[in-house]
Amino acid sequence: MKRKFNTPYSRPRLPLLALVLGGLAVCHTGTVLAAEGTVLGTELGSASGLIQSLKQQHQGRQALSLQTQDGTALPVLVRDFFEQGGKVSIAGRHRDAEDSMFFLKGDGKTLRGFLVLHGQKKAWEYSTDARGVVSVKPVPLSRVYPDLDEDFQRSNRSTATLAQIAAAHPIYSPMALRQTPHIGPYNNQDVTKLESKPGSPYVFYLNTAAVMSGSTPLNGVTKENMYRAWQSVADQYSMLQLNVTTNKAVYDAAKASSVLRTGIINFVNQDGRSFAPVHSFGTTSAGTLYRNPASGFDYGYGIGMTGAHEVGHQMGMLHDGGGTGGEYFEGIAAFQWGPIMGNYWMGGSWTNQLFTWSKGEYNTASNKEDDLKIMTVDEAVPYMADDNVNGKPLALRAGGEINPADNWGQIERNTDTDVFTFSLSSAGTLNLRVDPIEYLRMLDVDATITTAAGAQVARSNLSVNRSAEFLNLNLAAGDYKLIIQGGAEGTPANGFSKYSSLGYYAMKGTLSAGTTPSTIPLTSGVALGNQSASTGTWTYYSIQVPAGSTKLVVNLAGSNGDADLFVGAGQKPTGTSYACKSDGSTSTETCTVNSPVAGTYYVGVQAYATYSALTVKATVSP
Repeated sequence: MKRKFNTPYSRPRLPLLALVLGGLAVCHTGTVLAAEGTVLGTELGSASGLIQSLKQQHQGRQALSLQTQDGTALPVLVRDFFEQGGKVSIAGRHRDAEDSMFFLKGDGKTLRGFLVLHGQKKAWEYSTDARGVVSVKPVPLSRVYPDLDEDFQRSNRSTATLAQIAAAHPIYSPMALRQTPHIGPYNNQDVTKLESKPGSPYVFYLNTAAVMSGSTPLNGVTKENMYRAWQSVADQYSMLQLNVTTNKAVYDAAKASSVLRTGIINFVNQDGRSFAPVHSFGTTSAGTLYRNPASGFDYGYGIGMTGAHEVGHQMGMLHDGGGTGGEYFEGIAAFQWGPIMGNYWMGGSWTNQLFTWSKGEYNTASNKEDDLKIMTVDEAVPYMADDNVNGKPLALRAGGEINPADNWGQIERNTDTDVFTFSLSSAGTLNLRVDPIEYLRMLDVDATITTAAGAQVARSNLSVNRSAEFLNLNLAAGDYKLIIQGGAEGTPANGFSKYSSLGYYAMKGTLSAGTTPSTIPLTSGVALGNQSASTGTWTYYSIQVPAGSTKLVVNLAGSNGDADLFVGAGQKPTGTSYACKSDGSTSTETCTVNSPVAGTYYVGVQAYATYSALTVKATVSP
């Protein structure tokens, strides 16, 4: 027999709770019921009223307590209270339990959060209805911590399979040349000072203190493994202006400025089941990242993948389930693709594995939430700015070499396309490969060659490979475009779409015959010598400036003639249009651009008087 209940229109008006400070319980007169008698929650009052009560509690360091319908007292101590621009971030614990966690975030109209008693394995969820009234209700612990159980990871696995997964991890593209701080193999960096997007106010802190002794990892873990663990998380959030860092000072500074833009996950020096509270980004409530079992899995890859998954929970994402994997979708082996919030361990031995964010497009998907929207709209972490808005020339070195140090970029959104232009004065041949260059990549490269008018000449999106390639492509004289975008394979239902085909790429190859480099590429900090020109001529150079750079300094050093220096942002400078210039009476000049925007900068050297043996150097400071 169905229990009778009040509709939203007929339910008696419930008085708001009288919130009392000092650890005293409060009275409550009603519990909201839904169909079949489901308890929706104990009403606490308005969001703005609860915020003010918690603010007063924080200032007075007293516990705020309420009593639910079943008589359970929920006194909380507020450790951190942050308020800015109408938004709040509140964190603390249960008054009577050190082993507990409490957080709320939102504004005067909408609050959400949790209270968890870890020792009792109990949890309560705070939410706000359309009236702006906050309620609290008991929920399963899994509602707060939808963690990936290690017993699940190991189920139905043989020792041989585990050994295979332990040995497998992604292979760096040879084109990964430190184009940005998080790209490329370990090169003796201080693993306690790593930053993926230096200078960004949005910061996620990987707190490795418990697994480090100074700058040395414990338990025989190498610095290279710690670097790859950080790098893996940085890779899978690289489309965002999110600085994934191991530097506590960077986190502390960002937290002091705005907790709402920060998150934290703590590494733990023991085996166990990693977990993180859902929606805790923007608070000081931390996730917990256990090390992998000593007998299995590659540390850098395993901890990195687990870290990316748990940070996803902190951003607000739940598990991507479906198929035989139940709550954890095991991916589609035919395309070597799986969702980050699914069971990524199943694809650990795939040669060209691709783990991406998802919106539940695949068959059997049990979770249709839009991961990218959750991060960029709900949590308000912005995408990276487009690094190639209007197209840029393909940088050619001597002999038509296309070098990955000069030719790279980022697909920041699934609507993004990057265009590179080039011209042939006579027929020529293109040999080109375009690789994703992140370690734990999400980008499947799709590349197209068109004429300047847009007619397609060739297209490449190698199957289950992630790269694009053109071999011995014969091209007639003319103007061309190389268009890079995120790729897709199969269908969205059985395969993957370009929804989360995002990330950094670089290209390498040759363009032979009939080409003249329009600019000479420079590498930051590397001097280019033996430059010469006759009176009145211009010589152009280019350098790529990554996001977050603080300064670009260009130097000319010569002992004869008179070379004048001009620098342009995004276009070649002239004698009247430039970002900075230095035109003294010698060939020794210096030009500085402070806080340069990301993109291509062009260096123009005008021979006011013939010069030779000139050295040109450009240095980008992070």
